Amino acid sequence: MELFFKFLLVGIILIIGLMLIRVFRGPSVYDRMNGIFVIGIDVIVILMLIGFIDGREDMYVDIAISYGILGFLSTIIIAKILGGSKSDR
Repeated sequence: MELFFKFLLVGIILIIGLMLIRVFRGPSVYDRMNGIFVIGIDVIVILMLIGFIDGREDMYVDIAISYGILGFLSTIIIAKILGGSKSDR
């Protein structure tokens, strides 16, 4: 099972590489933001896989949850900044 998790880890790292191409060469700001958010989600999955490989799932779950909360809050803040407020319209 550990070998399966290692293959998944390599696959997710390849997906992160593809998303980095989208971040640096994206046609619009929204494509670049989407790439950054996908990378954030992939980092959470990588943390979980490392936890399963290492055998310390509990520690890595706590770190992944914290990272997920920070990613969610940053998404809300960026959406608020890009969306503007009703007084701007």
